Amino acid sequence: MIPRRNYPVKRPAAIATAFLFCADQVMAQSAAVTSPFLLDETSHILVGVVAAMAGVLAHRAWSRRRWRRAPAGVVIESVLVVDLVNSTWLATHHGEDLAMRARNVLERRALEVANSHGVTFVENTGDGCMMTFPSVPVAAQAASKLLRGLRDRPPETAPGPPLEVRAAVTYGQILLDARGSRHGATINEAFRLMSVSSDAFVSVEAEERLSEIPDRNRVFLDEDAANELVSAKSAVRQVGICRLKGFTGFHRVYELLWSDE
Repeated sequence: MIPRRNYPVKRPAAIATAFLFCADQVMAQSAAVTSPFLLDETSHILVGVVAAMAGVLAHRAWSRRRWRRAPAGVVIESVLVVDLVNSTWLATHHGEDLAMRARNVLERRALEVANSHGVTFVENTGDGCMMTFPSVPVAAQAASKLLRGLRDRPPETAPGPPLEVRAAVTYGQILLDARGSRHGATINEAFRLMSVSSDAFVSVEAEERLSEIPDRNRVFLDEDAANELVSAKSAVRQVGICRLKGFTGFHRVYELLWSDE
């Protein structure tokens, strides 16, 4: 096996300088055997090529520096993720048009609720959306209002069934990139909580666990978010202990009792 060698990567300026040096050598060697007219024409071509290459290399270097500045900052926020349940089933049983209308209704209503609760960031996820808020109580209020508004069948989705969703709220440190997009484990945990199934929950001595774990129209919370809501005197209950894909150890999961608000 031929061993791999790590060759040094040349900077764009160094590459352009080397190219100019080679071009000068070619022109010098050609001067003795080329007529003045052809030499002048050749020099113009070479200058144009070098200028074009230098521009491309400079643009690539600027683009790399621009997008590699992430993370640009760190914030402590609450994450709310919402996802439409059985979107594939809607498409296969009621048609792609109704499934698309259901997604649009969920997105529009989520944005309306988010904007009225001081949302700081929104991102569409296909069958739902991810939003961030300055605090957990505000995120919980937005989630509750959204789910209560979906209890009745939206007229846009007739003759389909009422919309059902899963949601999750987490709280913690979030990384911001140069464009203001959000990243980090707090967001990843929210998506894992949103989609966690009853099979992921385990029985642990002295730990509470619901006999029937809700599958839809639920808002699950991580422990940090639940503690914030308890301090705000919001109604929560412990669902149980579970494993989350991509995260080590066991995690306490709580549910927001949004129906009682």
